[in-house]
Amino acid sequence: MNTDTELQSDIKKTTGWLIAGSILLILLGIAAIAMPGIASVTFTLILAWILLISGIVRIVKSFQSKPVRGFWLNLVVGILYAITGLYILFNPVIGTVSLTAALGILFIVEGIFEIIMSFQARPGGEFSWLVLLDGIITLILGILVWNQFPFSAIWLIGLYVGISLLFSGISLLVIALSARKTLSTGTQV
Repeated sequence: MNTDTELQSDIKKTTGWLIAGSILLILLGIAAIAMPGIASVTFTLILAWILLISGIVRIVKSFQSKPVRGFWLNLVVGILYAITGLYILFNPVIGTVSLTAALGILFIVEGIFEIIMSFQARPGGEFSWLVLLDGIITLILGILVWNQFPFSAIWLIGLYVGISLLFSGISLLVIALSARKTLSTGTQV
């Protein structure tokens, strides 16, 4: 059983990681905003590598579990992942345009969910307005992606991902610092 001191230590350690993560998000957001074209292509290429590696892992996994039902389905999905990753690696502009469309949808859905979460937060939650603001901004970004699509896909994805990272980092930092302050004053979280 944890004592109050151990619990406070755990919370302090956790908020320390949250603060570090939020600062990293803020820095990545600033970098993406400053260099949106580079951020767009970089983000797309990272996704391509993830798809390629995931495809290879899935192909290997399908052969390792060949006697199990679904071998062919796993193999086909792995091949599709690998082919998609390779295609994007060799055609990053087309990949960036496609990814821009997908991110537009993602931002719209994420924004709606964050807005809903802000109203489901603890009643009177001091910082639920930050989650609401994050959701509204993310929703607006998603709508703007679709209004600008496909003409500004090269710079748009990097800029919007940067803005989203920046605001997510700021809201996470404020919440983590608030938790630390609450812990140090002895009030309940």
